[in-house]
Amino acid sequence: MADPVEEIAGRLYGLPLEEFTRERDAAARELRKAKERDAAAVVAKLPKPTQAAWAANALAREHRDLVDDLFETADALREAQEAAVAGKGADALREAAAEERAAVEALMGVARDLEPGGRKASAATLEKLKTTLEAVATDDAVRAALEAGRVVEDAEGGGAWGLLSGADVPAPKPRAKKRPAKKKAADDGEAREREAAIAGAREARSQLETDLREARAERRSRERELERAEKTAERTAGRLEQALAAAEEAREHAEEAKSELEAAREAASEARDTVARLEEQLD
Repeated sequence: MADPVEEIAGRLYGLPLEEFTRERDAAARELRKAKERDAAAVVAKLPKPTQAAWAANALAREHRDLVDDLFETADALREAQEAAVAGKGADALREAAAEERAAVEALMGVARDLEPGGRKASAATLEKLKTTLEAVATDDAVRAALEAGRVVEDAEGGGAWGLLSGADVPAPKPRAKKRPAKKKAADDGEAREREAAIAGAREARSQLETDLREARAERRSRERELERAEKTAERTAGRLEQALAAAEEAREHAEEAKSELEAAREAASEARDTVARLEEQLD
């Protein structure tokens, strides 16, 4: 027998965002009427997704091919990171990172047409969505939620480089005390190559972490600017609505005044005609 909570949750997280709360509460009421109180309690507490989380769920449902591409590139990125810190070079890491970024951008390209809450997503919402998509490469919980189409909150910034850590870089293996000269030379060459690869991976990690810090700072700055711009736009829209209302009221007053003026002119004309007739009678 199917789990009613799973069925209801699957339906709720596929609804338009503005319908979520109403439908969730209605579903909980129906479960209570059916004496399924435990299920009703669970459904009543299902969290409403943020706008960015709703957009992520919509992508998982409507653009599954692009989401699957993101999963594949995220897996490749993890493998490349593990290989890099194992001393196998950083070129594959750079290539995997570029492919993961391309997968995220492909999803962001279609996300701009989504309408969480019945209107176009704001720039701030899109930035939060991008952070959530990037977190797939480092956060298994985010990945699982996206795969199920049940993301409910915005992921924390971590980007595609969260797996890189200095603790992940293995120490060189100790050398044997006694080795033949040729064997020693070969081992020394391998050790130098391994150390060079590790150094390259560390350098790549350092650069990527620097880029990530700068990107985070820039994103936070853009979010603050967007919030200020949105508040300014709201204030401007409010003033415009007030001005339009005042203009409409003035137009109505002008039309009333015009009607009164025309009535007064007609009355004056009638009065002149009356006076003229009386003068004729007097003559």
